[in-house]
Amino acid sequence: MIAGVVLVVTGLVVIIRQNYKEDESIAAETTGPINTVAPERFISFNIPTQEELYYLDLDKYPIEDNLLRLFAGSKESIEAVAIENLLGKNNGNSNYTNWTDKWLVQPDKIIEENTLDCDQQLLPYPILRQIVSEYIPIGNPDNSYDVFSEINFTKPFVLLPFAKQPKLTQGQKLCVRVIVPYQNKGGNDTYHLLYKPYDHNNERLTSPWWDIMMTSLRDIKTNATLPIHMEPWSGHNPIRHNARELNNVNSQTPEWSHLRDDEIYERERMHVYEASVTLPQSGTYELSSLLEFVEARYNFEFGPVTSYRPANLSIYPASGERIVINEKETSDHDKNKNIHQKFLEQHLALPLCNNTNHPGRWLSWPQDNEKDLQKVSGLTRDGKYWAPYECRYRHISYEAFNRCTSKKYSRGIDLYGDSNIRRSIKKFLSHGQWCNGWEQQINSPLLPDDQLPTVDQFNKNKRQTAEVGYDRPEDYRYITESQTRSCYCEDFSEEYWKQEWFNANARRFDLEFSNSPEQSKALGLTEWDEEKSMNTTTTTRDAIPVNSYKWDGLTYLNNPHWDTAVPSSSKPADIAIFSLGNWDAAFARLDPFLNDVDRLIRQIKEHYDLSKTHIIYRTAQYYCCRVDGSGRTRQVSGPRMEAFEQETRRKFQTELNATIWDTYAMGESKSWDEKLIAITCPSNHVPADQVEIENQVLMNGLCNNN
Repeated sequence: MIAGVVLVVTGLVVIIRQNYKEDESIAAETTGPINTVAPERFISFNIPTQEELYYLDLDKYPIEDNLLRLFAGSKESIEAVAIENLLGKNNGNSNYTNWTDKWLVQPDKIIEENTLDCDQQLLPYPILRQIVSEYIPIGNPDNSYDVFSEINFTKPFVLLPFAKQPKLTQGQKLCVRVIVPYQNKGGNDTYHLLYKPYDHNNERLTSPWWDIMMTSLRDIKTNATLPIHMEPWSGHNPIRHNARELNNVNSQTPEWSHLRDDEIYERERMHVYEASVTLPQSGTYELSSLLEFVEARYNFEFGPVTSYRPANLSIYPASGERIVINEKETSDHDKNKNIHQKFLEQHLALPLCNNTNHPGRWLSWPQDNEKDLQKVSGLTRDGKYWAPYECRYRHISYEAFNRCTSKKYSRGIDLYGDSNIRRSIKKFLSHGQWCNGWEQQINSPLLPDDQLPTVDQFNKNKRQTAEVGYDRPEDYRYITESQTRSCYCEDFSEEYWKQEWFNANARRFDLEFSNSPEQSKALGLTEWDEEKSMNTTTTTRDAIPVNSYKWDGLTYLNNPHWDTAVPSSSKPADIAIFSLGNWDAAFARLDPFLNDVDRLIRQIKEHYDLSKTHIIYRTAQYYCCRVDGSGRTRQVSGPRMEAFEQETRRKFQTELNATIWDTYAMGESKSWDEKLIAITCPSNHVPADQVEIENQVLMNGLCNNN
């Protein structure tokens, strides 16, 4: 009698026993029956050279055993490989011109819209077998069931699920995966074992994990870029728990101890990342992926700052770098229409946005179209506008915004934030005139080809001039070359900006967003006025009190300490905006920072009546394409910024039901070339033209929501 448990796995008999046998390997003889006696645990199938069933001993071949236990869908591939090897058809010299033809989905097999979704696509068998073999402590005794393919498992690459690109349509799901073998990037350096993922990401198996890649789809015609957020492959979770079992992990020890062992075990093994992309509107797209960091060398909390050396990843199948989403039938009129005008008309047909975090992309403005400019939030210096997918942001003048807020939020706005808030305030105070048209004064490349410019590049000797500046923020004008740098990046000590308007050195500063009587009269009757009489605007003062608190995140750099900010705010407000992450990802550790966020949230709940005060969380700025090399020794990287941002956003939404003012998405949705410009701004400010659009998103969110 055979001791064990009998399972049926999709037509195959599998008898499971707990211990592997230490048997000798099967002989691959071609004379006489092979493996016709049933071992204790096996799968069986027919082979062309014998009438008897062939038995694969699962106690002898733990790789195949674990493949079946973890991924039942792999049994057909196990059988096919076994037959090929037994018949000598696969001796390492593949008959296939490309491994993708054999192991990826053929177009005629794509029968349902969700066929190409990650949930429906098992990893190709050679890759699946490779990763399972790396995560089990005992390998096979011989190569009887090895897969001979052309895959280079020493280099990372991008993988699409099809062998040849099928007909793809808008809204369809497409699985994009990135395979990252262990690279041993750190070699034998002293610090390589100090780098590790954040504990919560490692526990949940979420990004950022061990490896970081910037993956995107870029519309060839419009240059609109769709970021693809890669997450650890869903198979890592069962593989992790299976590895624990096979390594005889003590089930009585706490989970944190298991996770520590997982971290050690998984560091030097293959990692797979995936994303099911909802395909955008019809067109031809470029798929690209830059591997930015491996082995958690983005996390500078325990190890020193590493260099930033991204690598372009190869894409399989070979034609996969071009994704064609079939276009629908269009009229002759649409075919002849400028592509940018076509997208603009589609966008303008959308309803107005009433929130501040609608996902979108940057679209190019059609040439010779000035009549529709007021229907979008504004244009960057590159002639692009922010276009959410489901709605549109209109342009709201600062005079109209002051009318709106004076009517809807008369108790005022409290602002808690860093220098990004300061740049936003300068736009509000100047009625949009601060740095308006600054790009026309650029005399040197923002990013020279041969070097990373220092902060001093634009700081040339000041010209002797009789100019004394300007009398009001809204009278801003270009006087000296140093102003260009302020518009692009550092504006802390901006020339000609008067401290009485808004003091960048002050921790707390009371100010007012307001219209002059002449501006209010010129504005006339608006949608926010209750009385339908033009005469009401002549006596109305459009003004809203604003209290600004400048902090350096929740870091040790604040003086006084950050926890005095909220309790010392003395007046009630209708809106309270909090900006975090920028300083924190540069100068703090994540776990202590999150404890401080919890403390801040408790203070907010105690200080504000949340039934009357609307909380808004302004995201951190997107950080890309570099590590900090300035004298400030910021410990920041893109993945660290992402980790701080994700957790802070989650806490504000969960605990405070906060609205998200999403400036992060605007930076992330730029193309690679557009992102590179930020390299020469160590403080990671966005230029003034993007500040304007960020403000417009806030103004739309506050004033379109009736």
